[in-house]
Amino acid sequence: MKPSGDVLNSNDCIVMRCSFADISHIFKKFHYKGDAMGGGISFCFAMFIHDQLVGGSVTGLPRHQDKYQNAIDIRRMALLDSAPTNSESFFLGQIIRFIASNTSHKFVLSYSDFSVGHEGTIYRAANFKKIGETAPTKWIEWNGKTYHMRSLTIERPYSYSLREAVKNGDAIIQTGLVKSIWLYEISKKMMRKKFTLPMFGDVKQMNLFQ
Repeated sequence: MKPSGDVLNSNDCIVMRCSFADISHIFKKFHYKGDAMGGGISFCFAMFIHDQLVGGSVTGLPRHQDKYQNAIDIRRMALLDSAPTNSESFFLGQIIRFIASNTSHKFVLSYSDFSVGHEGTIYRAANFKKIGETAPTKWIEWNGKTYHMRSLTIERPYSYSLREAVKNGDAIIQTGLVKSIWLYEISKKMMRKKFTLPMFGDVKQMNLFQ
């Protein structure tokens, strides 16, 4: 994300839970993986500044749940290029507080991909610990979109066409760099604190957002 030069005023912000449809267009334009999501979704979050949608995030259970027990994965997070400096940190903090207060997860997992210049600065600043690195990143490019490799094995309407496109060479498997693995341990103190986030759909029905 490119900083706008302005520093975020948290009093101007609100984070809400939402549906994937509410934020998918942000991933399509501002996330290197686009809006194709393989695997399950636990929660979706939307961030607003002055009633304007500026960011979205998706969490879900880790692919390797046996390895990362009691963890939830920040599977995607993206903000508009115009979002002020520190927007990502504020957004991440709100997500962690919600998970700590409203789920039984003890850890928050995420990755930073060196292939796209992500070094994990935001996670280090938020007291995540770097616990290792993945094998070199692989992804699929097809029809101008980027897909995770597990899109080839899940049962989704698009995955059948994607597998066929790989076989005939229309879709290309690319190999990049490693990802850093980041883990945040939720403290018992955070778990005890009550913290809720409104649902965007409910607020929209109240005509607070046009």
